[in-house]
Amino acid sequence: ASEEASLRALESLMTEFFHDCTTNERKREIEELLNNFAQQIGAWRFCLYFLSSTRNDYVMMYSLTVFENLINKMWLGVPSQDKMEIRSCLPKLLLAHHKTLPYFIRNKLCKVIVDIGRQDWPMFYHDFFTNILQLIQSPVTTPLGLIMLKTTSEELACPREDLSVARKEELRKLLLDQVQTVLGLLTGILETVWDKHSVTAATPPPSPTSGESGDLLSNLLQSPSSAKLLNQPIPILDVESEYICSLALECLAHLFSWIPLSASITPSLLTTIFHFARFGCDIRARKMASVNGSSQNCVLGQERGRLGVLAMSCINELMSKNCVPMEFEEYLLRMFQQTFYLLQKITKDNNAHTVKSRLEELDERSEVCRN
Repeated sequence: ASEEASLRALESLMTEFFHDCTTNERKREIEELLNNFAQQIGAWRFCLYFLSSTRNDYVMMYSLTVFENLINKMWLGVPSQDKMEIRSCLPKLLLAHHKTLPYFIRNKLCKVIVDIGRQDWPMFYHDFFTNILQLIQSPVTTPLGLIMLKTTSEELACPREDLSVARKEELRKLLLDQVQTVLGLLTGILETVWDKHSVTAATPPPSPTSGESGDLLSNLLQSPSSAKLLNQPIPILDVESEYICSLALECLAHLFSWIPLSASITPSLLTTIFHFARFGCDIRARKMASVNGSSQNCVLGQERGRLGVLAMSCINELMSKNCVPMEFEEYLLRMFQQTFYLLQKITKDNNAHTVKSRLEELDERSEVCRN
């Protein structure tokens, strides 16, 4: 059958399979047909055509599952020329359609490409990680690059049991070699967004009590320079910037879950993370949302709060390390100082009920983020 005829037949089968009126017996028949097709030599070529030619979500997900099984279960037996073609075609497909694909299809395609890297990088897929870095560095594809980076961290740094011990160690070493570059890129993204939007943020007048020396907690736990930095007004981010920062912070949180504490985690990066943690303490945004009352304002307030939770997830990963090298102790002190500052900011309202509500809200957000 031609590719076009096969696509129409598959679309019809998938629509029938998920229809409410389809019997279980018929579903088993369709499932057997689909499994038999997936086992055929060269089925991936049809699936490549399906992915580029259909808008049916079921067909796209099925096609990606065929690739996933091929890569994870049959890759050793695939001819070298076919592997080269797959390594070339799938990233091109992702690059061409990532803005129009449903997010779950895009993420699945990213996962399939990372699965290839898991098998072939660096020997046969030498530009796998270089391509990810290039995606991150191009403004048009930064979000896609960050999704690829997080997926790579998840799948390669903490791989499933189907890899040999030697391969697991090799992958971890390869990723560790890239950590300094990756952290530098993520720091740059977050700093650029913050600085760009801080230009338009109006500086509020100092409060009458801001210069008093009676603030014992602040005097004990903060240096004047860090206090000044953390007292800067929080910028208003546009939707795209919030999305990019969310992805960058998610990447950092996962990276921090497995990389060792080292000089690669710079004071500049820590300061930037704490800047974003302040979004979770931003009373102004909550007040604006409650006053204006529209659902859009409430959503914006929630997104800003989510940035704060993601930033604190990064801090939590660093704080929970069991082994802290001596050269990192100063960093930890700085982190504790800035964490106390955030706690002070959350609890500075004299109304005990408000304080309790804020702490409960923070706890709920942290729980959501962990799940």
